Amino acid sequence: MEEEFYASIKLMSGEEIVAKVSYDADEDVLIIENPRLVNTVEMKRGRSAVKGFTFETWIAATYDEMFVIKKDHIITITELDSKIQKFYERALLKENGNDASTKVDVKNQKGYLASIKEARKSLEDIFNKS
Repeated sequence: MEEEFYASIKLMSGEEIVAKVSYDADEDVLIIENPRLVNTVEMKRGRSAVKGFTFETWIAATYDEMFVIKKDHIITITELDSKIQKFYERALLKENGNDASTKVDVKNQKGYLASIKEARKSLEDIFNKS
């Protein structure tokens, strides 16, 4: 088995998938891990259209993460650009609820702490001054 890499794969079915890939020369197949289907998205911003893409689960009715694809089912394959690889990895983390970039550190977001009596007194003082 050869070294793993991240790739975009265009299949004979017309689907484009992104996955971690390794090639098994003995079986002449690709072994793919966590494949995600690429969906193109178009949004309008003012007068211009913005195009992009999102990822969704490739095969929905399974919890398997690894699949085998015969080489003759592939039209083309290309190694992912580092920016797209990071986008793919963040999408996987977000799916699994492990995306640190969307979590708030509660320790630093407490605000002002006070007892109920102190808070009531403070709010009453503010109310009475207005």
